Amino acid sequence: MEIQDKKLATAIEAIWDAAEVLFEKKDLARYVLKLEEAWDLLPLPKELYDDSYHIASFIAETYLELKDFPYALKWARTLQHCDPERADDGGREFILGKVLFDSKEMSEAEVQLSIAMHKSAGRVFEGADEKYLHAFKGIASVVEEELPDSIYEQIEQLSEAGNDLADADNYDGAIAKFTEALELIPAPKNNWEASTWLYASIGDMQFLKDDFKAAADNFFDALNGPDAQTVGFIHLRLGECLLELKQEDKSLDHLLRAYMLEGAEIFAAEDSKYFDFLRERVEL
Repeated sequence: MEIQDKKLATAIEAIWDAAEVLFEKKDLARYVLKLEEAWDLLPLPKELYDDSYHIASFIAETYLELKDFPYALKWARTLQHCDPERADDGGREFILGKVLFDSKEMSEAEVQLSIAMHKSAGRVFEGADEKYLHAFKGIASVVEEELPDSIYEQIEQLSEAGNDLADADNYDGAIAKFTEALELIPAPKNNWEASTWLYASIGDMQFLKDDFKAAADNFFDALNGPDAQTVGFIHLRLGECLLELKQEDKSLDHLLRAYMLEGAEIFAAEDSKYFDFLRERVEL
């Protein structure tokens, strides 16, 4: 949920900016206190707001870095209830699992790290200290496998057929082909790279049909796939859909991510209103 009070949202943003300066100076002790100021400004119930997830996660991670385990655990547990509308990608369980591990609460740490592994197919462990990955038997064994050749070939054929229909502006026909291909992917679908581009392809067709709600749902699903967070096109289309749905704060977040990943050229073929919206709100 977005903060409706614009003055309050601006005040929280100003605190974020001040906190970023402290972070860049590696002044983590003051940085985390500044983040807590932002949390204090959130309206009640605080956990319902989109910003609550980002604030609580950064606070928990920072206290973990400072080795203040009681406070890290307090905030990691708070994080589990923040922004309930957020895509469930295992991130919140991973933070809690790390804090529990470093707090020597091994039984619960294993549970949370296992949940994080299965929800994310291991993606949340990328770049993290390998001690969390190898701490418990079975966690590191969850790896992304390759689809059988027979299934992958069918998916490719259906996708090519869908692309041909899309080129002919037959968006409904394209959606049917992409959906048929998606149904061939084993569960959980977001473990497989193919799901990322199939959800995105379906969402793209729905966007071109002006069915922005359905399109946004599919782009959110696409973001749960392997490495999808680094795909500028997904953030671009999701940001455009959310703008059409009047969810401006969320739209800005994804449009900015698209810009950061691909630069201004990703907007070149789009309606100028989307880049104008971004440029009016962010100094690029």
